[in-house]
Amino acid sequence: MNIFLVSIEIITLLSAMLSIVYTVGIVWRVEKELDTSYKFFAFSILFFFIAELSGLYYTEHSFGPIIEKISMASFAFLFLIGTLYMRDIVRKLDGEKPEIKK
Repeated sequence: MNIFLVSIEIITLLSAMLSIVYTVGIVWRVEKELDTSYKFFAFSILFFFIAELSGLYYTEHSFGPIIEKISMASFAFLFLIGTLYMRDIVRKLDGEKPEIKK
């Protein structure tokens, strides 16, 4: 059972690292609001990765649990902001929300 749990942790960490690479790759290729949305996604995945790492290596008297909780809260908050930006872009593309001209 221990090997199974370690395997799941390794798969989670590798998936998070791959997500960071692909999300940052998208940030370099897009601009304006889509760029902003993906920056929030990239930082949220980075905080998720930090939370997963801190969850592996803490002891009873360390700051690991605090770092893990703060990182997970940051992940959730930044992911929400990125999703709201993306929703705004989709609403503008659908014509549901008028685009503000500068």
